[in-house]
Amino acid sequence: MHRLPLPKLSHCLALASALLAGASAFAQSASGVTMSASELAPSGALLPSWNLSISGQWPSQCLPALNSVTLDGNDLRVDARAVLDLCEHRSTPFSIEVNPALALRRVTLPSGVYHVSFFAADGAQAQPKLRAFALVDRSASGAAALLPEAGFWSSDGGDRTLLSLELQDGQLSAALLSYDADGQPAWLFGSAPFDGRIAHVSMLRLSGGSTPFAPAAAVPRGDAAMTLDLQFSTSAHAQAWLSRLRGDGSLQLRALDISRLPLATSVDGSAWQGEWVLLNDAADSAQRLRLGQFVALDARHFRLTSADGAVVLDCEHALAPAGLPPQSCSLRLADGATDRFDSVAIGRMDGTDANGTAAHLLRVTP
Repeated sequence: MHRLPLPKLSHCLALASALLAGASAFAQSASGVTMSASELAPSGALLPSWNLSISGQWPSQCLPALNSVTLDGNDLRVDARAVLDLCEHRSTPFSIEVNPALALRRVTLPSGVYHVSFFAADGAQAQPKLRAFALVDRSASGAAALLPEAGFWSSDGGDRTLLSLELQDGQLSAALLSYDADGQPAWLFGSAPFDGRIAHVSMLRLSGGSTPFAPAAAVPRGDAAMTLDLQFSTSAHAQAWLSRLRGDGSLQLRALDISRLPLATSVDGSAWQGEWVLLNDAADSAQRLRLGQFVALDARHFRLTSADGAVVLDCEHALAPAGLPPQSCSLRLADGATDRFDSVAIGRMDGTDANGTAAHLLRVTP
């Protein structure tokens, strides 16, 4: 079936980027709360290495104070409370500084990406509400950077959320393909710097434009709609969080598990057949591999080989919807050398060789 080419996402974002600065500032002031992490200078003995700063505007002059800090895996929750009730309702700046490790009575916290939620209650008996959410990347200095594959990404489950992602020159562009409350199509666009693992994208909804056949082009406007936070575990898999403000100033948060979406016709391992180039960070040259033979070993495993069988790529699927990229692949070359790839996408695989040196398998042609 012939497919019409889609325009690059970066082209769709040209106008959105021009409008982003004003919309981002509005979103920040509307939320009233920001969070950031900062390094702690070492002082001889081993100390926790970072502080968390939480600041913004509070609806009254009874400011919240730190109440508790809890950690469940990589989910870090900070709770605060304004204990007084009879205060003038006037927007007032507040700031909270917390050292998560010390608050948890630990010497230090493991490396990784933390999902930080800030809850605060306005009154001694009030229920805490989610006021802010952020990803804090505390990965080890040698952690490998990831390159999200450009294309369509989809969440799991029946009620799927569809995203289009594209990375160019350290800038991650995103389009959320959704619907409004009336069931009409709504496309949201945004872009943000990408540091190799996480991105915080302010999403704009464009409106007021003209059709492609209009005699005179109308300039659309961009309105801040929601925020998209992304944490990539591989080039083809990520966790995503969509957030927007409620009427009471709290945050509505939805967590998603998203994967790179192959074409509908690519539902098994045969989609990875073709010409590949193997790169190794310790080698001066690349190897070109032709993996043209496909064998489905069982429901979760498949094998690609060269015509003579000397080069073998074995891949394993996780227990996930059919058609998604494998969870991992291992490569055996004709000389017996092996590589393992734990980041597998449609057009590239990233991993290490037997010595721990970074290795990359890049698709050249199908």
